[in-house]
Amino acid sequence: EEKVPSIVKKTLCYLNGQSNLEGFFRVSAGVKELDTLKEKVNSGDTVDFEGIDPHLVASLLKVYFIDLPEPLLTFDLYDNFIDVADTPDCKANLKEIFQKLPETNKLTAACLFYFLSRVASAEAQSRMTTNNLAIVFGQILLRPKVESLVSLLRHSPKITSLLKCLIENYGEVIPANAAEAQLIIDLVSPPKQSKSALSVSAGNINENKLAPEQQKLKNIKLSADDSIQVVLDRLEEMSNELASTTSLEETIEIAKRVRTAKRFLFSKENEAKA
Repeated sequence: EEKVPSIVKKTLCYLNGQSNLEGFFRVSAGVKELDTLKEKVNSGDTVDFEGIDPHLVASLLKVYFIDLPEPLLTFDLYDNFIDVADTPDCKANLKEIFQKLPETNKLTAACLFYFLSRVASAEAQSRMTTNNLAIVFGQILLRPKVESLVSLLRHSPKITSLLKCLIENYGEVIPANAAEAQLIIDLVSPPKQSKSALSVSAGNINENKLAPEQQKLKNIKLSADDSIQVVLDRLEEMSNELASTTSLEETIEIAKRVRTAKRFLFSKENEAKA
């Protein structure tokens, strides 16, 4: 039995050499292309990622974790993770909880966080901070069995904080020892015989110049992504305020701001329905 699912190993092996790619996990892949690739993987066909847009492969990896019936960090340990968020000994507590994961979950999560730490370390090129990555993967990797709006608002900042800690302190928190740290690196490293082929493919993808319209589309998407990030950051701030306040007046004021934001965000949708 494989310790890490084949699809996770294959995608991470391919993406590992391209961790400085701009907009990792934020640049959307084409829906049709993603569905086609997903169908090939699900059908059991051998899929060679060489020459495929790395953003498409990154989207496939993200969708894999979204589609899991139980999140990677498990329902059983959800409360344990939430309880240690923002505590003084957060790193030590997280290390202890992480080791309680089932073996497959633990190694799979370790491989993912190793890769995310590499993406974050190349922030100047990837434009993906630890906060960006934590927001992208937060609700995908850690959520309760029974979800509610209240738990989402109250726990979302904690989940973001936890994932930031896991990414920023990967080396201290996740590998149990040096041998496990090396195992994780080996699991997500391309096989030696195909390493050069993957490197050539990555170089070709990055060196190809985009047509003017494609470049314009890419720039618009990245700009829109930046704007979305600003909105998400502001919503997170309001969520923090809501979680910490004990004042009825402040709660009402925050609720008003949330309703205003909701009306603005969904105004086009409401117009379409009308």
